[in-house]
Amino acid sequence: MIESVTLALSYPLRLMATWLSVESLRLFGVPVHADRTLISLEASGGVQIAVTDACSGLEQLMGLILVGGVFAWMMQRTFLCRALHWATILPCVVLANAVRLAVTILLVRAFGEVILGDAWHVSLGWGQTALAVLLLWIFGRVIRPLN
Repeated sequence: MIESVTLALSYPLRLMATWLSVESLRLFGVPVHADRTLISLEASGGVQIAVTDACSGLEQLMGLILVGGVFAWMMQRTFLCRALHWATILPCVVLANAVRLAVTILLVRAFGEVILGDAWHVSLGWGQTALAVLLLWIFGRVIRPLN
């Protein structure tokens, strides 16, 4: 049951992050293609990167719900601004995950498949979490004048 719920929640997150990262890179001329959650690097010998359930950002989302609640409560004065701030959690996670994927793709193009190893994967995951928290704080600062 829990596995089904996780898959149902993670798949849309993976699709959004995959699409956003690939389309952003294509805007800058990087030859990359996505088929659902499988990213193909066209100029890197056919390397493919699968965006799996673990890479969906779902784990970060669960932690950021708590962090977002604390940020919203501390940074905003009105209920509406707190709710608006809290509502930015999902976009922050998706955007941070898309940045992580884009950086991973660029690093694989520059240094090869060694970037797909555990050490890099974990490091980029920590960077994604830090970026999501930073984005959540920035959105809070943007919303703050509405109080």
